[in-house]
Amino acid sequence: MRKLYLLPLAAILFNTAGAQCTNGRYWDEIFPAVNKTTVTYSTVYGQQMDIYQPAGDTLSARPLIILAHGGSFISGDRTDDTTILNLCQRFAQRGYVTVSIDYRIMDAASFLSNADSAIDEVAMAISDGKAAIRFFMNDRATTNTYKIDTGNIYAGGNSAGAVLYMHVGYIDSLGACPPGIAAAIASNGGFEGNSGFPGYTTKLNAVINLAGALNETSFVHTGSRPSVNAQGTADATVPYNCGNPLGGFGALSTITLCGLGALEPVYVSSSVYHMSHIFPGDGHVPWSTDPVKFNTVDSMIKVFLFNFVCPGVVYTEVKGASFVPELSISPNPAVNEVNINSSEPMRDISIIDQTGRVIYSLTGLNSENYQVNTADFIRGVYFLKVLFRNELVAPVVKQIVVE
Repeated sequence: MRKLYLLPLAAILFNTAGAQCTNGRYWDEIFPAVNKTTVTYSTVYGQQMDIYQPAGDTLSARPLIILAHGGSFISGDRTDDTTILNLCQRFAQRGYVTVSIDYRIMDAASFLSNADSAIDEVAMAISDGKAAIRFFMNDRATTNTYKIDTGNIYAGGNSAGAVLYMHVGYIDSLGACPPGIAAAIASNGGFEGNSGFPGYTTKLNAVINLAGALNETSFVHTGSRPSVNAQGTADATVPYNCGNPLGGFGALSTITLCGLGALEPVYVSSSVYHMSHIFPGDGHVPWSTDPVKFNTVDSMIKVFLFNFVCPGVVYTEVKGASFVPELSISPNPAVNEVNINSSEPMRDISIIDQTGRVIYSLTGLNSENYQVNTADFIRGVYFLKVLFRNELVAPVVKQIVVE
């Protein structure tokens, strides 16, 4: 099965690595071994990162993925988030340079007892996350130890780490921030932070968002960076829609985060290139304990990044692999009907309400396009699940709003 994924022209223009896409690189795990190096990337605050490189790689310019661990900004480090460690290992074996970073965290009592302290902590983490990007920009301009293609830098994380890099990727200026967040960022070195290697850009090609969120959906707008996203709809740690993190415990009752349920329609209405996978009924980071769900997330990120690193390249699938296709639904919100368009022939379609009840199902389809009549649906939020004719294609779940 051949796949062709297309990106907007702007995404292709900043790509410089397309010529490297040979022999399964960036898709298959073609490097059997990975070398890991620990370095201090912020000499200001002593933060470290683990850098994973494909052993024996001879390319002189490689795409970079920087990932940050979860832990609610009060716990965790670069070595203990299995989702981050597994992604670093797999993508390094595919030919990327991957990184797991530490960032400053706060003691739980201070974080949970004072909203200003909590916002200040996130601002410090954002400052560290930006310094991690600049570390590699500086390296490329000086010793070139890690041989990074600085036109192909991606960053994200799991849970709190995703919250960190979502704000790095989507806040364009202090003026775009609410006063409290703007003040916290200003007091921690300003927009670019004060964690080291000043003077280099921290712009990302795209964001990897695993159960992360933004303080305001307005940070996303036409022209924003692309993203790849996953979240469970019953997430009580990072709200799937807009709400308080950690269930609003303590001072967090005054802080708002907006997860994938709120961001997905903004991505669509703003024409922001993205891929998303919704896990109906699942809580926080279900892929951290379920290998099948981890493989779904890993496959989606693989396809998403391949689109950037190898734009316009047609790749022939190998048996045993799986990939996530392009699937769009419109209009969304829907009134009388919703149109489903897929890059792969669909086999089964089901629509599930928020209680988990299947209210519509169709089997035996063999088409890339289908229309569902929603005129008799009760107004609300539903989940569309699609299975495909090709057994190597991962199922896709998307949210539909019926008005």
